[in-house]
Amino acid sequence: MLKKTIVCIAAALIAATIWTTGTESSNLASAEGLPFSDIEKHWAREHIISAAESGLIEGFPDGTFQPDAVVTADQFVAMMLRAFSDGKGAFAQDFINELMYIQPSYVPTILSAARKTGFTFEKAPSGYWAKTYVDMLYDMEFLTEANGVYPKNYNRYKQLMKREEATYLLGAWIERFEEGYDIMYESFVLQNSGYKDFNSFSQSTSVGNYRGLTLISGLITGYPNKYFYPHRYVTRAEALTMVIRLRDKSKRVVYKPDLNGQYYVELNGQITLFSDKAKYEYYTTFVKLANQFVKKGYVTITGSGIGIWESKDDADKTDFMTRMGDYASAPTSEFTIAVSNDLTRRVGMLFSADPKSDHSKEYQEQIFEVLVGISDARELQTKISTLIKMRKSSEFTINSKKFVFMLNGNYFQLEMSY
Repeated sequence: MLKKTIVCIAAALIAATIWTTGTESSNLASAEGLPFSDIEKHWAREHIISAAESGLIEGFPDGTFQPDAVVTADQFVAMMLRAFSDGKGAFAQDFINELMYIQPSYVPTILSAARKTGFTFEKAPSGYWAKTYVDMLYDMEFLTEANGVYPKNYNRYKQLMKREEATYLLGAWIERFEEGYDIMYESFVLQNSGYKDFNSFSQSTSVGNYRGLTLISGLITGYPNKYFYPHRYVTRAEALTMVIRLRDKSKRVVYKPDLNGQYYVELNGQITLFSDKAKYEYYTTFVKLANQFVKKGYVTITGSGIGIWESKDDADKTDFMTRMGDYASAPTSEFTIAVSNDLTRRVGMLFSADPKSDHSKEYQEQIFEVLVGISDARELQTKISTLIKMRKSSEFTINSKKFVFMLNGNYFQLEMSY
């Protein structure tokens, strides 16, 4: 889990105060003993107090924080980037370390962009103060210069920011720099958010692309009256809350819809939703059989499938290599089986073209019995063995189940439609 970096967020929010007012900030306390005189009854009071005590923020010369003042897009972007600083002009090492696991191919891009441009999380020494921040978004390939919501146009970043625009930037960050979420579950959340205006995001651009994602990740929540208000402007208090949640996952408020009547599993905090009962039953049966019949080797279980490996080292290396995009160098699993993660009714299997061992033989036999029944399992096994030896693609039907067999890179692939 990424840790909160106090120094870097503090710098962002202090800078935001200066840029908003054009004057130096102050730590003048209110008469009530609060750090600021205008937060006593504010919804973000505890967040603001905690941030002030930690040195995250400072207020205005008159002792206020002005939590309901609106932020501009460039101020928000500066907060986002500074949140991942180590306070010494470089990206925080814990962020880089986690990114090396989640999306290792992005790390060289980010670090080389910072070196190339001399980016140090500071305001531009002259001219437009946020130029270095805005430029970095594109140098690190977080956004493209022709992005439909935030193209590389400095005047666009000088505008006040709406909640739908904050949703877009935060969601884009999550999609690129964190683990993904199940597509079916994200779609379900989008359709069952409960917010009366969740479909009123602007339609002219892709600003609403990450509505479901930001709810699932817990970065933005709606209001108690069941409105999200995508066209309201983002206040300083809201910006503070969003940035803290982005950097510190423990602060997030994850939205969970009512899943009664749905077929799903929750694995390591991630929910996978299945489109039909048969798919759910196939998946849970595959997991049960793996735990029962795979005695050697190494088993990996995800939200949609199971992999059988020669060793944990092979599984870990493949995970890393595929995240790097180096599929050719990655070791192959001995056997993998998964259900489709969309609305189609499919089960897919991968057999290594060059298996090192045979840890999954008994497991495969049990799988075949589940798919076509005990009486036809031997026919399916014989058919697959023959096609592997012949290295021949084929379509066939056994017990009313349609199969497609083909060679796919280092694997033989078998797909069953039910």
